[in-house]
Amino acid sequence: MRKFKKKGIIKSVLLVFAAIFFAACGKSSESVKIGFLYSSEISYRFFMESIFFAERARELGAEVIIDHANDNDALQHQKALEMVNQGIDILVLIYINANTADAIVRDVKNAANIPVIAYNRLIPNSDIDMFIAGNNQNLGEEMAGFVLNQKPQGNYMIFGGDKFDRNAVELQASIDSVLKPSIDRGDINIIYRTFIENWNGMHAAFELRQYMANFETHPDVIISGFDGMSESMIEVLEEYGLAGDVIITGQDAQEASVQHILDGKQHLTLYHPWREIAYTAAEVAIEMARGNRLRDFDIVYTDNGYKQVPTVQINSIPVTIDNINEVLFESGAYNRVDFRFN
Repeated sequence: MRKFKKKGIIKSVLLVFAAIFFAACGKSSESVKIGFLYSSEISYRFFMESIFFAERARELGAEVIIDHANDNDALQHQKALEMVNQGIDILVLIYINANTADAIVRDVKNAANIPVIAYNRLIPNSDIDMFIAGNNQNLGEEMAGFVLNQKPQGNYMIFGGDKFDRNAVELQASIDSVLKPSIDRGDINIIYRTFIENWNGMHAAFELRQYMANFETHPDVIISGFDGMSESMIEVLEEYGLAGDVIITGQDAQEASVQHILDGKQHLTLYHPWREIAYTAAEVAIEMARGNRLRDFDIVYTDNGYKQVPTVQINSIPVTIDNINEVLFESGAYNRVDFRFN
């Protein structure tokens, strides 16, 4: 009888250890579920990156839920919690409103205690676990350097993004640092500068139209922080017969701006290599969800006001008429048959 009890105890102990072992290793071997929640399909870039993200995550054995919130921050909050209820192990979030994004993070963590990755837009004053984005310093240097090379003297306008979006603030700071010597020498004159709420193209066009209607000094250069704003402002420039003559920049390599570059109406866009960024984000998300250390990634740290957030940065590629074929068409980002060539 004693012998039987001893064997029973040993068997029970082994079963307990086995259960602990497989529980600890479970996320490394079984599929993880990732929620990828972005702002709106209006952004072609984010739409494409969501596709590439899902593609790579599924290649690596993960289950993915993709959704967006039509630029409605309340709806985005609701959808984040719906993803939690569907059992996600990690949330990747492109927020809509910087002022309400932390509430999403808090509620997700309170409900499920899962990691949250901020994608492209750093969530301020929030306990996020990772930030994946482009390099705003690099972006600003590329934009400002390009226009100074094209038009080293003249009247400049600067249309930045949402002033509550850290990307816009950092981009603007980088642009200013490059322009400052030329401003100090009197080579360039900043005739107008503003931030545009939610990077909204209609708002940017309204601001430009108001300026053009009330001031005689026309711009030689418009530094626009986003293709969606550039597209709308080009319509205003067309009304005044200035499209093509005014050097204008953008960001995101959106389809309309690609056509504008081919037509000579836009002169620069910054292309964030969609596949590279999305694939990297998917790989990071899976490793984090499985509780693995991120040994294969170059990590820097970004202060979001609450903590030093581990950050993975991917540099963007300047696109002009000189390299558009190589960067956007030969790479497969776009198909040539979808565009007009003069």
